[in-house]
Amino acid sequence: MKSGETMDTFYAKVETYNLTSDDKAFNTITVKTEDSQLKTIAIDANASVKTGEVYRFTVTPNEDDIRERPLVSAFTHFYDLTLKTSEKESIMRHFYDFAPLAIEKIQTTVESYLARIENPAIKTITETLFRRKEDDFYLYPAATRFHHAYIGGVAYHTMTMLKLVDGLVATYPYLNEELLIAGIILHDLYKIGELSNYHAPNYTKEGKLIGHLVMGSEAIGQIAREQGVYDTEERLLLQHMLLTHHYYGNFGSPKKPNIPEALALHFIDNIDSKFAVLGEALKQTKKGEFTQSLGVLDRERYYKAKGNK
Repeated sequence: MKSGETMDTFYAKVETYNLTSDDKAFNTITVKTEDSQLKTIAIDANASVKTGEVYRFTVTPNEDDIRERPLVSAFTHFYDLTLKTSEKESIMRHFYDFAPLAIEKIQTTVESYLARIENPAIKTITETLFRRKEDDFYLYPAATRFHHAYIGGVAYHTMTMLKLVDGLVATYPYLNEELLIAGIILHDLYKIGELSNYHAPNYTKEGKLIGHLVMGSEAIGQIAREQGVYDTEERLLLQHMLLTHHYYGNFGSPKKPNIPEALALHFIDNIDSKFAVLGEALKQTKKGEFTQSLGVLDRERYYKAKGNK
């Protein structure tokens, strides 16, 4: 950097990457900054960045460039930065669709339910698996489309499901509350691994060939062995809950629920996934009109009454 030049460091999402620049030394990229401004900058022709990805760029003035594009002197992919989850959230919200509630608030709710688990085997399995995936848990989507398909979707979906536990257990006291809470926390945990990343996910090879139900069940068995609780009924019941929570074979479950908590998990999951889609559709619908046809709800259209919010 020449004397008197200033550096500018900022986060930005790559919108376009011109690989056919007539400048042999540099390529041109257009980025969107945190304040939604588009900026054109130059980057070394040998550098590699991807469209749709967020980076931290450092740029300097480039006096040799007749188009006066700032020159990228350093860049780091967002995934490679060491940041707290709250810091990641504050940055990523500028560039991607995010859960409708702050991660910190979701985290408070999830932790409060996790703290209710006292059964040693259930607690050991659930805590160990959850802590290993915790950072990604609060960022991963629940799907690539349909329900909760945004950053933080898995955590938000889990939180809303947990909120349904209280009324269900109060109404049907024969349900094992600790087992149900654990099943909810673990049921979609292995979307982390089924999906490739949290900001622009595709299904991984393991996700396509095995899926998060089996991946989660296998993880429970492995952790139970490591922690010395494999020969417990609780381990068996948790594996059953994960394997059955989709209920129908054509939706990925190899078995149907055969314990009350597994059946409850299936219905809570089904309720929240479908009501999330319905809620999003109603937001886009004027009062006194019908929603568009909703695929996850048998292609039905729902009326938004004039008295609705």
